[in-house]
Amino acid sequence: MEEKYKIGQYEFDTYEEYLDGLDDVKKIKGIIHEVDIYDEDASLRLYKLLRSNKITFKTKVGNGFFVYVSDIVANHSHELSLTQYTQRLENPQNSKGRVIAGVLLIIIAAVCAITFAIQKHRSDVNTQNLTNLQEEHETAVSKYAESYVSPFATEEETTTEEETTQETTDEPQQTQEEIDPSTLTILPEFESIYEQNNDLIGWLEIDGTQINYPVMQIVGDNSYYLKHSFEKTKDNNGSLFLDGRNDFVNRDTNLIIYGHNMRSGAMFGTLKNYLEESFYKEHKEITFDTIYEKQTYKVVGVGLSEVSYQDDSGFRYYDFINAQDEADFNKIVKKLNKLSVYGDLDISYGDQLITLSTCNSYVEDGRLFVIAKRE
Repeated sequence: MEEKYKIGQYEFDTYEEYLDGLDDVKKIKGIIHEVDIYDEDASLRLYKLLRSNKITFKTKVGNGFFVYVSDIVANHSHELSLTQYTQRLENPQNSKGRVIAGVLLIIIAAVCAITFAIQKHRSDVNTQNLTNLQEEHETAVSKYAESYVSPFATEEETTTEEETTQETTDEPQQTQEEIDPSTLTILPEFESIYEQNNDLIGWLEIDGTQINYPVMQIVGDNSYYLKHSFEKTKDNNGSLFLDGRNDFVNRDTNLIIYGHNMRSGAMFGTLKNYLEESFYKEHKEITFDTIYEKQTYKVVGVGLSEVSYQDDSGFRYYDFINAQDEADFNKIVKKLNKLSVYGDLDISYGDQLITLSTCNSYVEDGRLFVIAKRE
């Protein structure tokens, strides 16, 4: 089956057609930037230019835009005829028509006000729920701070006899067995929160920022928590979430955590502070506790990138989950260094990494990422 390329609702059979479609998208964005297409006169002039082929497009993306502009012009014409009709009629029906129109406007305004009120209420509820969750987490962390024991500590202990045997034998060492998450105990500070939503996999906190949030994960799904809160209600802020490809128990080399860059500063809205070198130097510590283990990381780099599209040969930092070997790791680091804002990253093969990823408007489809290694 041949591969399809998509831009929104439009599909293309070849990569060349797909690139032409991207060119049309760019042209349409330029038109919208320069022209108020909802203005009656402006939309009519634009319609005539499109109709006479003085503005042309390469693909069906452009054809769709032409149909859209045509609909806007048609709606303006309809509104104009109604206005003229009500102005010219000098009889009681005219007054009645104005009354009906006035009532309709009041109804529309009321619906808009109710919709806004509902959205604001939902936002306020989500914000309060998150505040309550933060307070619950802080209280629990304080309560159990002295009782923490790493669940993986005993696995690192070996006797002198075992070490000697490993050094003298010619047989290859066996790889460490995979850990079954069901054999692990959830940290007591997460027990209550985990019961509320078992998509919880940890908590991320960075001093000097607003970042103090639960981290969610649905294996294989990187879309749900883009628009849902911890309570699984619709929320434009979304939630912080771990890449659905990551394994945080049988630990991947690089754990990738995503969050929206909100204007309010919520989620990863304050991650852009790391683009200020003074902030970068003064805020090196990141706390990322999983539900099984406490972890501290040191920030080693900040990068800027762009989203890569289908068949684009550009490096995708968000596809770095594991390296095949040391040579592969070094190749990846070399590519990361090219995206780094503050020079080469201080990381080595064997380091455990996290990458915090969010949108950034330095270019269209820009991305900002912060990389830290486990201490």
